[in-house]
Amino acid sequence: MIIKPVKWLLLGTLLIGLIGCAWKTWEQATAYEYQTLQIIQQLQAETQLENSGRELLEALSFGLYDGHSKQLEQLNQQKALQAAYKTSVDQLTGLFLILACSFMIIAWLAQRRAGDLGYAMLTIAVIALGVGLTTPILSIEASKDLPMLGDTVLQFQSKGIMTTISGLWENGNQWLALLLLLFSVLLPLLKTGVAWLTLFSRTHHISLRGLHLSRHLGKWSMADVFVVAILVVFFSSNEGGLTQAEVQAGLWFFAIYVVLSLLGSQLIAKALKQFSKTADASVE
Repeated sequence: MIIKPVKWLLLGTLLIGLIGCAWKTWEQATAYEYQTLQIIQQLQAETQLENSGRELLEALSFGLYDGHSKQLEQLNQQKALQAAYKTSVDQLTGLFLILACSFMIIAWLAQRRAGDLGYAMLTIAVIALGVGLTTPILSIEASKDLPMLGDTVLQFQSKGIMTTISGLWENGNQWLALLLLLFSVLLPLLKTGVAWLTLFSRTHHISLRGLHLSRHLGKWSMADVFVVAILVVFFSSNEGGLTQAEVQAGLWFFAIYVVLSLLGSQLIAKALKQFSKTADASVE
């Protein structure tokens, strides 16, 4: 068992670490997306045509004009920076998982109560949800090696949950936007809020009913993960090799939220049932 002051000190330190890690992941993921868009602009057909002209002019001027060489150097630098951001996001995601596991272990070891572990899971889930909603979950690139132009990007899109909702609304698909908002944002927040209220609520029968309802509603939030997984399989298996899909950090964090919120709610419900039985037995 861990002494209470030590427990709260460790949990507080890890909580700060989790929030800081989530913030840095969001920051690096955003920078990675921006850098990717910069590279995509350099590989589009119009830009590639201009680059071919620069290459020809550089060859005809016997190196006096070096616009093409400078452009290639800049592109390589951008790709190196993009790779660095990608590595940083992967490392921060791994660090978040390590801190999350440490947070749950300490919460459990303190008094070995399922409820404490459940609330620890919900705390981590809320932090993960913030990253999952605000960072890209999937990027799709359509490219082809064209004669004279080389590897050319025909189309690129990077989508997150909030940007998808905004895009659907702006394009006139309000019903789809509202459904995605309901199942991906409002229901997860409602579910987690109901579960967290049980920490302060002593009316356990009401709390159990709320948890029962929130668990059933929360299962729908996994739909986003399944939809994106299907898209990844579809685009990755494209026979012509025209399109490529890449899962981004937002999907992993959203999946972390879904798993931990479901498990946390179940543990809290189990703890409340045991508490209720104990209270009823003591009254009798």
